Amino acid sequence: MASVALQHGLNTNLVSKWIRLIDGKPGNDRSPLPNKPAFIALSCSAPLDPTPTDMLTVQITLPHSKVEIGLKWQVSEISALAELLKALAT
Repeated sequence: MASVALQHGLNTNLVSKWIRLIDGKPGNDRSPLPNKPAFIALSCSAPLDPTPTDMLTVQITLPHSKVEIGLKWQVSEISALAELLKALAT
């Protein structure tokens, strides 16, 4: 124990004192902890009301001059929205 304390720059007398203090407290029997499983399985349920992805929409507002252009697009057609935005940017 003393060599480990010295390796870490600790006073060996203090380490011995701390161990005696801990050993004297109730519940500190220094016995190894019981083995517990590394994985605990949890049960989970599916969402109560899942929203189909084809019903989801994306809303975008684009400022242009003195007006704003609003777009509402279905998520299922997101690649077409990307093409439109690329065309507007050029």
